[in-house]
Formats: sequence, structure tokens, C-alpha cells
Amino acid sequence: MVKILSAVLFFVSILLPSVFAHPIHTSFAEADYNRATLRLEVALRVFANDFESALSQRAGKKVSLEKTPAAELDALIQVYLAERFIVRPADGAKVPLTWVGREVKDAQDVLWLYFEAPLPGGSEGARLQQQLLCDLFHDQLNTVRVRDGDRQVTLVFLPDQGEKTVRF
Repeated sequence: MVKILSAVLFFVSILLPSVFAHPIHTSFAEADYNRATLRLEVALRVFANDFESALSQRAGKKVSLEKTPAAELDALIQVYLAERFIVRPADGAKVPLTWVGREVKDAQDVLWLYFEAPLPGGSEGARLQQQLLCDLFHDQLNTVRVRDGDRQVTLVFLPDQGEKTVRF
């Protein structure tokens, strides 16, 4: 009886974490070009628990969206974004991202990140790279939908893919 109970507990301890993990690793960004401000306005949706894991790994300590002080959390997010979400104008170098804020949707375990990037020459020909969470998950799939007026294009990024050019 003890052997059976031990075997059951062993298998439960192995299988239980996979029951609670979500089977897909993905993010989605809506990037709208604002012709009045000449900026790309980005709203990026990630799974909150995945993002906490990535920030914790990078910081070398537990990072919590709820418990980490807001200024510290925002600083960690901004550094990670600057390294993993790259925006370049058609003829230029990487542009700085301007942090706007974040929003947690607890019921869906979703975190929205809001930021902007200057693109004075327009969105056509801009180059983007979206590698958030690819350092954590080998099957991460990141999608960026770029809109400029009535034109739009969707860019899909897999781990280790480089920049992609916005072409409508």
C-alpha cells in the first residue's frame, strides 16, 4: 500500500505543474502610427505570470506585479522592453521607447504594456523586432499588428528571428 501511495504521489508531483501551466507562449502587440505626433503607439499584451518569470530571471530575485514597488517594477520592465522590442526608422538607428504605463487584467492573467517610439519619417519601411519572452520560452510566438490609417500589416516573430520591415 505504501509503495502504491508513493508511486501515485510521485506521478502527481510530476504532472501537477503541467496542469496549471498554459500550453501556449504568445504575445500580441497593436502598434498604431499616429500621424499627428509622428509616433508609433504600442499596446503589448503578455501573460502576466510569464512576464513575472522573465523579470525575475533577469533580476536574479522574485519580481511580482503586485508586490514589487511600482518604480522598481517599471524600471525593470523598461530595460527589458528596450532590449527585446526594437524599433528603427527606415533609414536609421534604434529609437528610444517612451514608457506610458501598464495595466493588469487579473481575471485573464494578462498584462498590458503601453509605450511609444518616435518615427518622424512614417511607419512604411520601419523595422521592428519583438523578442519578449523568447529568452524564457523556445516556443514563444510574438505578433505585432502595425496600423497606419487604413493600412495594416501583421508581423510574426519566432525566437531568434531578426528585424522585420513594415510593408503595407
